[in-house]
Amino acid sequence: MSESDWSISPPLPKLEFHWEEGKDPQTPQEVNQFFYSDALQVIKQRIVAIGQRMWQKDYVDGNGGNISVRVGDNLVLCTPTLISKGFMTPDDMCLVDMQGRQKAGKRPSTSEIKTHLGIMSRVPAAKSCVHAHPVHANAFVVTGTVPPTGIMPEPDIFFGEVVQAKYATPGTPENAENVGSVSPDHQCIFMENHGVIVWGNHVEDAYWKLENVDSYCRILLLATQLNIPIQQVNAASMNDFIALRKKLGMPDNRDQRSAETLFNLREFAGRALKAHPEA
Repeated sequence: MSESDWSISPPLPKLEFHWEEGKDPQTPQEVNQFFYSDALQVIKQRIVAIGQRMWQKDYVDGNGGNISVRVGDNLVLCTPTLISKGFMTPDDMCLVDMQGRQKAGKRPSTSEIKTHLGIMSRVPAAKSCVHAHPVHANAFVVTGTVPPTGIMPEPDIFFGEVVQAKYATPGTPENAENVGSVSPDHQCIFMENHGVIVWGNHVEDAYWKLENVDSYCRILLLATQLNIPIQQVNAASMNDFIALRKKLGMPDNRDQRSAETLFNLREFAGRALKAHPEA
């Protein structure tokens, strides 16, 4: 073996927040101490950074969008209401319980926290949710459509099949129910006539899915302008995507479907999707 015949295997960074089950702070004093702890300060800074990225990429405007990170059995850190996501500071963050009752913070919590909690209460792996109105994805949202599966590897691997949640007024228990009910098998949810909400095991992970889906929707919108049928992979390749997604620890039940129902769409924008030459 030569001197250069070796390699290293660095670990992935650990960004998921872990807490000790059954040990949430209870009293106002305990909660306040936890809220201002060094551990939560790191999470607050990450939320601020994600908000800046969302604003810079035009995923939000005005005071739109919201971000949350679960930090306990019954505690969730979140952004406040009526604030630009591009100009937040760590001191703006709020702490609520899993019923949406505010426990700490100098500003009122986001009015849409119930929607985040509707996901988190059903999906223990959902440690963070990000909601925004990215323009390319929202073009699908307002037309009541979702992007087709089986077109490119990255969408099917990194955010999976997009599902549509029935419309309800933002911030209501009805919206939380509609979104929460479809979240166990879908990490990217299009809320009818509203926007996009995604979940992941940490805030960066959730945000990546927002970027992924808006980029994919933009590609599809541009592709339709070429007036050439969009090509779709075969079932074997689709199952490869799903297997890779599950290997990365992401939920996906599409491998239980038949070949006839494996893909969510067989036509898009008024045209039949073209079978790949190797299909």
